[in-house]
Amino acid sequence: MSQKKILTRLAESGVLYHSKGWMPGTAGNLSVKDSKDPNVFWVSGSGLDKNGLSRKDFLPVQIETGKVLEGWKGREGLRPSAETSIHRAVYKAFPVMGCSLHVHTPESNLVEIGVSKENPIEELPLLPLEIIKAFGIWDENPNVSAPVLYNYPSVQEISDHLEKYLIDHKPRVPFCIIEKHGITVWGKDLVQANRHLEAADFLLKVRAMSK
Repeated sequence: MSQKKILTRLAESGVLYHSKGWMPGTAGNLSVKDSKDPNVFWVSGSGLDKNGLSRKDFLPVQIETGKVLEGWKGREGLRPSAETSIHRAVYKAFPVMGCSLHVHTPESNLVEIGVSKENPIEELPLLPLEIIKAFGIWDENPNVSAPVLYNYPSVQEISDHLEKYLIDHKPRVPFCIIEKHGITVWGKDLVQANRHLEAADFLLKVRAMSK
């Protein structure tokens, strides 16, 4: 599939997530690896309303440097999302992953387990529901958890903690939560990442209902 088609589908996903209330206002950002260069990913621009997202709203960013690809000429004034470093952390920790979705589902914002600057990451045990099979986990009564990170004012600080955690712990569950902020999921491509997002949202909805 061409890069244009991939970005068009990603933009359409952003419109869908906006309609679900997962990307209100200008919140959230989406990214996908370049189809030809695995060292580059395309991320949605900063300050964009997601209800009208198009493929021209994405910029190519180098994974190693975090900078926009040299020589790229896109729409004037378009700049990477402030949360580009979160996507970069995922790709650096998991080079095989090709898509990362950062959205603000209501239930992910309700997760609160006492993380702090002194204790920036805790693990949230997940209910052993059937939907966990969407993550490729087939254990009977699975005992798995997802990392929850403290919402530092500096996004780079969040990303630094996330990258270290992912590299050190290699979690089985393909998503993390930033407390009072939102959820980030990843997958090998948009199809898998979207599947993971739907499953994670279902798990957090059931958790919220059961409290």
